[in-house]
Amino acid sequence: MIPCGWFFLAVPLNAHAVNLENVSVVRQGHSILAGVSFRVAPGSCCAILGPNGSGKSTLLAVLGGYVWPTRGVVRIGGQTYGQVELARVRRGIGLIEPSRSPMFDERMSVREVVATGLSGTIRLPLHEEIPPKAQSRIKAEIRSFGLGRVANDAFSQVSTGEQMKALLARAMIGKPRLLLLDEPTAGLDMGARAVCMGVLDRLLGRPDHPTVVMISHHLDELPGAVDQVVLLKQGRIVGAGPPAAVLTSAKLSRLLDCHVRVLKSNGRYVASVSDGS
Repeated sequence: MIPCGWFFLAVPLNAHAVNLENVSVVRQGHSILAGVSFRVAPGSCCAILGPNGSGKSTLLAVLGGYVWPTRGVVRIGGQTYGQVELARVRRGIGLIEPSRSPMFDERMSVREVVATGLSGTIRLPLHEEIPPKAQSRIKAEIRSFGLGRVANDAFSQVSTGEQMKALLARAMIGKPRLLLLDEPTAGLDMGARAVCMGVLDRLLGRPDHPTVVMISHHLDELPGAVDQVVLLKQGRIVGAGPPAAVLTSAKLSRLLDCHVRVLKSNGRYVASVSDGS
């Protein structure tokens, strides 16, 4: 289920949207995350990059409150996990994992799936009318994400790219303050990836967009407005900072254990990879 909703009411002044201090996750004697510390400013976009098995998805689950750290401190919007009601914090977090999409009823339309963002459930409440103001929000998000043509089609029958846009619209219906994206373009073809990247760019262009933390494997799918990049390898941060300082050929070559050449084209980073031979 994708949690969406209003953020917590009392947010300390100057609080970071995300603040992790020496967070470690150990499972059955295996270290998944080790001493992870970083901060994300409100309203910014942070990308987490790393090879398979580096702990990226576990890190996102820690931020969402679905995996509890073995050690360390997690603060979301100034609220410290373990000192606040977790369900209350989660209501302000939108989490999208395309590889583990919620199991909506196959008969539900795209419009109905988007509408479930009002309650954060996977079904619309029975025998309840959606108020006119909420209806307007649903229409606005469907229009914003370019879903008007398929709004009445079954969610299960539209393309993967359209499903991804519907999930983003669903998350935004809940007005989250923090949006977590776990490889949002996974499984999309090149055309659908380009559409999804454009949608993310437009979302980040909204005047009051949420803080975004996203996981990715590919430089070319990072939004043009990304503010911060964290490099994760074997559960540890091996680089963090502004994209220009972090997304270099040398640093990504060390991250991926192969020869990487990084270029910037039309405001986006792209990479070519070779084995060095």
